[in-house]
Amino acid sequence: MSTVETVRALLAAIEAGEWERARSYLTDDYSFGGAVPEPIGPDAWLGFHKALSAAMPDFSFNARGIHEENGKVVGQVGVTGTQTRELVLPIPGMAPIAPTGKRVSLPTETITVTMRGDKLANLDVSEVAGGGVPGLLTQLGAALPAHV
Repeated sequence: MSTVETVRALLAAIEAGEWERARSYLTDDYSFGGAVPEPIGPDAWLGFHKALSAAMPDFSFNARGIHEENGKVVGQVGVTGTQTRELVLPIPGMAPIAPTGKRVSLPTETITVTMRGDKLANLDVSEVAGGGVPGLLTQLGAALPAHV
């Protein structure tokens, strides 16, 4: 599988709720950054997506333009989903968010992936106004806890 195919397969596995398969595409020291206050590891990142998927059964990355560039994999995502169930994010001090029925549509963000062998070692998302975790919470009428 090419690096581009691996990134696409990871995103598809998350969208399908196939957590073991998704984890198999990540190194043990995988790091995610850009859309969160501090970089997080593989299990925390997947835990966040599990929470989103549970609350938004139609969660989608809407990935496009994924290609290799200068030894990395880059592309765009525009996260969408409708919160029809309680959202319990794994963020210390974050209260559960009751179902709102709101459709979240985050702005397009660029992802940059560093591979190590056939696995993702790092995924960074560009910081875009209205994007990331703060943008998602704002659209749901919630906010990050003050200490985060």
